Amino acid sequence: MNRFENTVLNYIRANKMAVSGDKILVGFSGGADSVALLLVLYKLKELLGTELVAVHVNHGIREEAGEDADFTRRFCEERNIRYYLVEEDVPGIARENKLTEEEAGRNVRYKAFRTIAEKEGAAKIAVAHHRNDVAETLLLNLLRGTGLHGAGAIRPVRDNVIRPLLCVTRQEIEEYLGDEGISFCHDATNDENIHTRNKVRNELIPYMTENINAEAVKHLCRAAADFALADDFISKVTGEFFDKACTYDGKSVKIELKKLKSGDLFIQKNVILKCFELLTPNRKDITASHVDAVADIMGSESGTASVDLPYGLIAKREYDELTLSKKEAEILDKTLVIDFFDRVKKDGKVSDDIPGIGRMEASVREYVKGASIPRGTYTKWFDCDRIQTAVFRCRRPDDYIFIEMESGIHKKKLSKFMTDAKIPIDRRDSIYVMADGDKVLWVPGYRISADIKVSEDTKSILAINFLDGGKNGG
Repeated sequence: MNRFENTVLNYIRANKMAVSGDKILVGFSGGADSVALLLVLYKLKELLGTELVAVHVNHGIREEAGEDADFTRRFCEERNIRYYLVEEDVPGIARENKLTEEEAGRNVRYKAFRTIAEKEGAAKIAVAHHRNDVAETLLLNLLRGTGLHGAGAIRPVRDNVIRPLLCVTRQEIEEYLGDEGISFCHDATNDENIHTRNKVRNELIPYMTENINAEAVKHLCRAAADFALADDFISKVTGEFFDKACTYDGKSVKIELKKLKSGDLFIQKNVILKCFELLTPNRKDITASHVDAVADIMGSESGTASVDLPYGLIAKREYDELTLSKKEAEILDKTLVIDFFDRVKKDGKVSDDIPGIGRMEASVREYVKGASIPRGTYTKWFDCDRIQTAVFRCRRPDDYIFIEMESGIHKKKLSKFMTDAKIPIDRRDSIYVMADGDKVLWVPGYRISADIKVSEDTKSILAINFLDGGKNGG
């Protein structure tokens, strides 16, 4: 056993990642990291008393992905490791669910891992994160404004997911494979400094290592581990204060302010964040500014105060009690049509209140080639020259929308789209859509029509932003 394998073995044992008799499913992309992971677990399986199964997911993004699949299959066949190939259209899934390809790919991978782990009876899922990944993630999260939770996000063990390589660096991994004479696949997109993570990986960390501290990665990993321990402690204390001061009935959270304020301000804010997590579908959309907004009305000297929040939430303080809940449904005038297009073309910018969604700002301006197109759920750009008129209104029987599919752009009945998008039936008639005649240009919170997306031929854009992030969620 060499130094690398001994380091990984000790790390697995120290973090209780596996016990004798475990079957371990290994995520196997074919890159250096996953090859080293599968190889070292293969070398240690007799000592650990474990059995291995490998899963390769083809994301349908790169032309050479088929070659990666062939490599991973051969690698497993040579070592008699049970092998699965999963093929998915990640770009299509990303478009359909309004995600980045990175987010969609991660969702696809872990769904495949969980499904096959259940089928195989695998107790653990091993993935190939290493020390450089920890350092990259810590820097990214700090630069994006993370709290303590994000700073210690990559853990050695989380539920049934284990990360045996968090004790080694990328350089150590490549040296190990070189010493063993093992080849691996190379994803050329990792060399392109287009995405922020690649810039951190290929530019920022090398600069820090070469010019500031040669052990920068090691120190960042140690800090992340300390943050994780601190986060675990804070989470425990937060839970105790939540149980003491809060009541959750499945729809709203009531907070007894005198009890909550007996805790440190940092704990108070973490309790508020926990309330958000119970009431909202996605924690990443909740920022420090939203937590601060609730904290501000907690300290208000007036008897009552309230603040509107994302996902149609409202925080309302009444003396010594604060309630976070969904706003009561507005009574909508389903015959109301808000015609704004002529006004915005004339004035350059207009604002309107759109029932059920919020305050809308619309503007028309020249499109600058190569400009970054907004990806926010409630911030959209449209090719203005392809729009005859635009109004906000409730749906009508003959409405349709254009959907982008693998075979091209297809016309779909709006009612069918709403079914496919799993929009609750009782909400469909009260959702205000943006329409040009019978053609729906945008279902806010869900989809814009494929035929009016900004392209290289676009000359002017219609830009729309809902200032409160949209009340409907989605």
